[in-house]
Amino acid sequence: VFLQVGRTGVITPVALMDAVSLAGTTVTHATLHNFDEIQRLGVKIGDKVVVEKKGDIIPKVIKVLDKMRNGTEVTIQIPSECPVCLKKIVKQGDSVAVFCSNTDCSAKSLQQIAHFVSKKAFNIDGLGKKIVEQLLDQKTISSAADLFFITKDDVISLEGFAEKAADNLVASINDAKQISLSRFIYALGIRHVGEETSMSLAEHFKTLEKLIVATNEDLI
Repeated sequence: VFLQVGRTGVITPVALMDAVSLAGTTVTHATLHNFDEIQRLGVKIGDKVVVEKKGDIIPKVIKVLDKMRNGTEVTIQIPSECPVCLKKIVKQGDSVAVFCSNTDCSAKSLQQIAHFVSKKAFNIDGLGKKIVEQLLDQKTISSAADLFFITKDDVISLEGFAEKAADNLVASINDAKQISLSRFIYALGIRHVGEETSMSLAEHFKTLEKLIVATNEDLI
């Protein structure tokens, strides 16, 4: 089991398994959702499990074959610190999820920016997670907003970039400066605000300025 840090700081346990053919694809990973789900399933490291996949949804562990245990299995512990920045892990309210408490966690920043440039958000062609990671490592950017100030010289210094590819990426970033309100809201990666909710907010408030000052009552 390894821990994945999401864009909101949620720590998700993921099962790493022997490769198995499932629904036409080879599967080696399956989500365990959260540590309450691990406890509910009773899953341990070393277990044989049943994995399910529906459509394009991420595979998930649905059952433990505990009768096939041999005694070498290991209990999965809730971590006390983020696997990336090593800062304290916390719970928020009644949520079953656990979170990295560090607002500057590099893993969180990477996921936030990767979401920001994704197809349903700003859809910046040629700007994948590996390139975002390089830009963060080189301190060219520290947030999604910094992307719009990137120059050709910034890009050409990255691994695998020639002059033409650098020109294309800068052009893609410039093309992305015009975006619909719903896609912009989605790109912000606000917790519980997915594609559909972003559309509802955009249709109701019409402008970003009105959304920014929206009260709890307005949102209800």
